[in-house]
Amino acid sequence: MQELIKEYKQSIKNLRTAKVIPVECSSMISDANFAIEIMETGKVPGSTWRAGRIRKDEREISVDPAQMAKYIANTITTDSAPEAVLDLLDILMTNLTERERYAFDLVRGRGYSFAQAGTIMGCNKGSVQNFVSRAEKKIQVVVRKQHIYKGVV
Repeated sequence: MQELIKEYKQSIKNLRTAKVIPVECSSMISDANFAIEIMETGKVPGSTWRAGRIRKDEREISVDPAQMAKYIANTITTDSAPEAVLDLLDILMTNLTERERYAFDLVRGRGYSFAQAGTIMGCNKGSVQNFVSRAEKKIQVVVRKQHIYKGVV
């Protein structure tokens, strides 16, 4: 290993004293220094890997977006939606299954990510995506029917 380190150091000297300097010379020198440091110390230089040694549940803290909104500056608090909008939402939600309604409420209503909603519901992220997708399709069908019905009258 010592001979290899000597060869690398000699290569660095040759690169620095070369009369014709290639364009990639600086990167070649830094790569050679990097390799020498690994060979001498047995460790990757400059990396401490502190974040990788902490468990995931200690690094991340789940927070409800609605609760977090209280602490964000310049947030506008809104009152409850008008009764007509709430009635329309009730009509739209009656066509959904319980799981679709819950997934749709978590993702679209409360602002959770699909993965967070999956954790809350006890299923996979992909399942939540399917629930929300099916819910949106059913809601679109009801909205189209309402629009067509109002257009005919």
